[in-house]
Amino acid sequence: MVISTLLATFLAGVVESIETLTVVLAAGLSRNWKSAYFGLLAGILTLALVILIVGKVVINVLPLHLLNVVIGLFLLLFGSRWLVKAVQLYGGAKTLRDESEAFERMSSKLSRDEQRITAWEIDRVAFSATYGATVLEGSEVAFAVISFGSIAHMMPYALIGSAAGIVAVAFLGMMFRRPLASAPENGIKYVVGVMLTALGTLWTGEGVGVHWVLGDASYPGLLAVYVLFSIALILIVKGLSGTRGRTGGLSSAEAAVRRPQENL
Repeated sequence: MVISTLLATFLAGVVESIETLTVVLAAGLSRNWKSAYFGLLAGILTLALVILIVGKVVINVLPLHLLNVVIGLFLLLFGSRWLVKAVQLYGGAKTLRDESEAFERMSSKLSRDEQRITAWEIDRVAFSATYGATVLEGSEVAFAVISFGSIAHMMPYALIGSAAGIVAVAFLGMMFRRPLASAPENGIKYVVGVMLTALGTLWTGEGVGVHWVLGDASYPGLLAVYVLFSIALILIVKGLSGTRGRTGGLSSAEAAVRRPQENL
């Protein structure tokens, strides 16, 4: 469980930090580095406060069986969202966000506001952009930390894992001063999605009284089930995407109706 907690929260921290990094770099390079860093720090402190308050309430108020259900459902919610996104991207139904393009758009948008500041003032545009991005993208990491940390006293490991992921992305981004456009973001989302969904299934089941024959050792089996299921979904989505591509974006039923009409 320790390894699963460290790995899942580390990868979650990496995924969400990649998009936050893009905004921080755009704000810093096009506006003001000091204000961008202050916005980032304020966002991190906000998330830390959320983890502290919500995590303490969840652990101290909810009974164990209800805690399993609540945390399990949280993990299922976030895990399935990431897994669905990964399946759509691998299947060709969606395109992966281009961090370099997003960086250019954000830089252009931020540079339009010509606010003049002194050395002691905060650039409100840069601060607002980085604060908002940090809180928005980091909220899923925060709830992943709360979810893992609330079960079996894993909070220290969840915090270490997520912090390590965030620091790794921040270090690479600040070293190269450019977005991590070549990072395997979708692959990471897929791995985290499978892990969270499988763990959410395990804990939700325990909370509602399901007796897992192998106990916590059922987790690898659930991982395998979700991997096979997601691969099948990817193949189905690829097939559907290919069919729509050959028929000019129409569904197979629409294409079947159109063909006879075109021949008249």
